[in-house]
Amino acid sequence: MSLGALVVVVAFGVLLVIGAVHYSGGSRQKDSRDTGEAIMEFARAYPGEAIRSVTMTADGKACFLRLADGKVGFLQTMGRHYVARLILPGSVAVAPLEGQAGLRITFHDSTLKGGEYVFFSNEDAAEVSLWLCGSFVLASPKFADPEGDHNA
Repeated sequence: MSLGALVVVVAFGVLLVIGAVHYSGGSRQKDSRDTGEAIMEFARAYPGEAIRSVTMTADGKACFLRLADGKVGFLQTMGRHYVARLILPGSVAVAPLEGQAGLRITFHDSTLKGGEYVFFSNEDAAEVSLWLCGSFVLASPKFADPEGDHNA
């Protein structure tokens, strides 16, 4: 067999293997994560935080974690990894998305990118907004001193 024919046969074989891997889904990057993986990643970043509940976004690229002490955890995918953050009271602004089961969240911390987060249902979006609004109540001086009238 000539060298030219051998190169053609090897190139065809390589292309055949690449095509088989591609069409079988082996080359596709995993976009969505599951709640168990999110719990493990958050526990690795914040081992002292007790997780009560996890709500994933519809695309699986972000999730919100209700923590036992009233704070909210946040995980967002960055490539193949998660970025984990604690959302502290007063550090976010929340607005509903028009016509979708989602929230527009703006993080006041400049290191964390906000955005629009669409959930599987309106109930999931409402639940996360309650968690985040609960953090606002903890930071509000009006609720910290119920005896005093700060608006007078």
